[in-house]
Amino acid sequence: MAIDAGTAIAAVGVFGGLVAGAVALFNSRKAVCWKRAELANSYMKDFNNSDELVFAGRCLDWNGGKLILPQSLRPYVNNAEVIDHDRRVFARALSPDLQLSEMDDDPRIQIYRTSMDSFLSWLSLVSSAIDRKLFLAADIQDVGYWAAKIQSEVDLHDFIIAYGYGESIERLIRTFRRKTSAYQKWVFPTNYIASTSNQAMQPTAPHSDA
Repeated sequence: MAIDAGTAIAAVGVFGGLVAGAVALFNSRKAVCWKRAELANSYMKDFNNSDELVFAGRCLDWNGGKLILPQSLRPYVNNAEVIDHDRRVFARALSPDLQLSEMDDDPRIQIYRTSMDSFLSWLSLVSSAIDRKLFLAADIQDVGYWAAKIQSEVDLHDFIIAYGYGESIERLIRTFRRKTSAYQKWVFPTNYIASTSNQAMQPTAPHSDA
């Protein structure tokens, strides 16, 4: 009986150790997931709290109308609070072959270029974070909207390539458009305003892996 009791006690001890290990592993994984989500949320907060990034997003979303200018961009237009959003000016502003002399033709040109540069820089940071597995695409699903939107913005593609954002933006599009995500199959009408020849980023359109 003594041996049986000792065996039982040992078995209980082993079982308790396994349970404790499983609980510790579960809590560890839960903590990792929580930290990933928290970091992803901080990236989205940076976007939502930046008037310049929100403005850039509206430039992409809207085809016209008045847009409220962020404080940081108002000096370009003598501190005016709004501009008339013009897609033709927007397209010209994003042309890689824009000449310095053309910057003075319309103050909106520098506004568009500055805000889009900030916007693409932020998206590149997100792309890099996902690539380094600091968090998963599932932790920051809203970025999938911008991946889909950028594909439709033909006039933006040359700017992306010319100023070194090509690799990171392509990676971001592959992540959200070729893999299962909330925005995988979202389709926006293609915007052809001034540039109608560039198709550089179109091969990354969503497709079926079946």
